[in-house]
Amino acid sequence: MKIVRVMKFLILSFSFTFLLLNFAFAQAPIGSPTRAIQDLDDKLDDYKTGNLTPSDEEFNRQLKKGILHGTFDIRELCQQGLGRHWNDRTPKERDDFVQLMTDLLENRAILSKEQGQQKAKSGNLYVVTYKGDKYLNAEKTRVLTKTSVFVKSEDIRVGLDYKLKKEAGIWKIYDVIVDGASLGDNYKYQFDTIIKKGGYQDLVRRMTGKLDSIRKEKK
Repeated sequence: MKIVRVMKFLILSFSFTFLLLNFAFAQAPIGSPTRAIQDLDDKLDDYKTGNLTPSDEEFNRQLKKGILHGTFDIRELCQQGLGRHWNDRTPKERDDFVQLMTDLLENRAILSKEQGQQKAKSGNLYVVTYKGDKYLNAEKTRVLTKTSVFVKSEDIRVGLDYKLKKEAGIWKIYDVIVDGASLGDNYKYQFDTIIKKGGYQDLVRRMTGKLDSIRKEKK
């Protein structure tokens, strides 16, 4: 199926995998949601690959950390993912869950170059068309930024949209939607299924176990 093939390239899954694209584009106005997506691509171009020195590895670690904290609203992602279960959590449980998710994302190979795919803008492997920003509330603090991506290697064209939230003047991503398939909805389904079967603590146990496993692999 088309969506199954595309998700290998473009969507965030429960395994906490980001695939962020590299592509050429015309710059959108500064401060616009679309520009926030384009700026993300510029940052990813700086990610170092190949035979890395300790200095290179530290640079990549800091770059990745900056992207996660500066471009994504992880707390909003967690709230969307837990859904109704978020309201059942104490303030401390919420903070701990956000930190756990953040630790997972920081330790997991979540960028395309981390996963061994050394794609540069000059390679022109992806052609992206920006289709504008649609505000989702009257205050214009939430927006849907729509794009269309042509993946040359797969001969596939797919809708890749982002939901962003404006906080302290900065646009941050809290959902990614591929041909109608939402990251937030995916997390919500996965988390809800685990919580219904084993309770909230089982979800935390599974995520903590995954984090421990990733950290051991790095040693």
